[in-house]
Amino acid sequence: MEDPVQQDMIEFLGKLVAMPSISAESDRAPDSLKTAEFIRDAYANLGFEIKIVDNAMAGKNPLIMGKLGNDASKKTLMYYSHYDVQPASYSDGWSTEPFEMTPQDDGYLYGRGTNDDKGPIVATYYAIKKLLDEGGVSSLPVNLAILYEGEEESSSGGFEDTVQQHRDFYDTIDGIMILDTSWFSDHRPSVDYGFRGMSYMAIEIRGPKKDQHSGLVGGTIREPMTDLSHIFSKLITLEGKVLVDGFYDDVLPLEAKEQALYDDIEFDLQGYKDYLGRDSLLHDDATTTLMNMWRNPALSIHGIEGAFYGPGGKTVVPGKVIGKVSMRLVPNQDPVKIAELFTKYVEKVFAEMKSPNELIVHTHGTGDWWYGQIDNFLFESAKTAIEDYWDMTPNYARSGGSIPIIPFMEKLFSAPAIGMGTGQSSDGAHSQNERIRVKNLVGAKEVLYRIMKLIGN
Repeated sequence: MEDPVQQDMIEFLGKLVAMPSISAESDRAPDSLKTAEFIRDAYANLGFEIKIVDNAMAGKNPLIMGKLGNDASKKTLMYYSHYDVQPASYSDGWSTEPFEMTPQDDGYLYGRGTNDDKGPIVATYYAIKKLLDEGGVSSLPVNLAILYEGEEESSSGGFEDTVQQHRDFYDTIDGIMILDTSWFSDHRPSVDYGFRGMSYMAIEIRGPKKDQHSGLVGGTIREPMTDLSHIFSKLITLEGKVLVDGFYDDVLPLEAKEQALYDDIEFDLQGYKDYLGRDSLLHDDATTTLMNMWRNPALSIHGIEGAFYGPGGKTVVPGKVIGKVSMRLVPNQDPVKIAELFTKYVEKVFAEMKSPNELIVHTHGTGDWWYGQIDNFLFESAKTAIEDYWDMTPNYARSGGSIPIIPFMEKLFSAPAIGMGTGQSSDGAHSQNERIRVKNLVGAKEVLYRIMKLIGN
């Protein structure tokens, strides 16, 4: 006999997936608003005081803010997710229509947003509903707050300003549940305690006033691409060491407590190589690779704007090129300071080159790292809840990526955060055939339900 609650969850998720709330496509704004209204109305039916808030940044999707319960003797948990999704089209290589959720015989639900982040929104909703069905608002073990945004897949434009402007809507927040992550592996639940920060830079070299024919100027001028290539070669060694002066000075040293967390991580090093299509990595050791992925800073060179990149040959000498570089940062590196160190270092390298060309270094953006404390009440209750439901201890995972809104929220609400994974690592959150296992959807609901009960005791 099918579980009616499970069927309700699947139906609810199917309705959300059918709304193509793609923040990267401005013509989808009506679909995004429709999605926000659907979520608002659903939570209002649970008794939430809830509203849709216009984004402080023009042209960006609104936020959803809600709260339920005001018992000063209870802790207040805030749930964060996003209702916007990545672009998707059947022609991209999907096996099913991305905005028509399709259950398959393998136990998965396929569709854009099933994992990231509409599935987690559904799991949160039904965890809260289960508590309310047991005794109403007065019996809730915790007060509740939700904060859902519609621009996460487009760099959370306007999020910080909007939340700051409406901070008074919420009372005291004691803990923040980030439902925007996945399990680190397919077979073991995860809790996330860290994300790297970022400084994204652009190195602009200006030479001749416009692009030139190499047959005309080749051998007569110092070409901007030559200068940029030389600068690239001075940023990082072949072994991955960043050469920017002072880059590592503020990195938090590894302590035994953190080192111990890596001893119990389920990580298939060969599987990672297979995923990359590589026979070797910079370090052929699982723990070192994980640390380089999560807790050590890194520099990556992404591309060159202004250079010819199409198929075939083109003998152009670009008059101006812009190299794109990002640095993933860790505690206690300051992203703004790192951007300044990078700029100063590139200017020094360029001066030593004695080039007649012009150099301009731009900071495209910075974002803070996040590092949670795994011995606080959020992580302790999550561990117990996961062990109770899944009968296994969670992976304690960090991420090499960046979610700058987490440290922002911790500071604004003076509350700790935890990342709670819902789907599996292979769910393809940003790629074709995104999916979520029904078992994970239901499991997330049950774990969140248990966490709230544990925190309320």
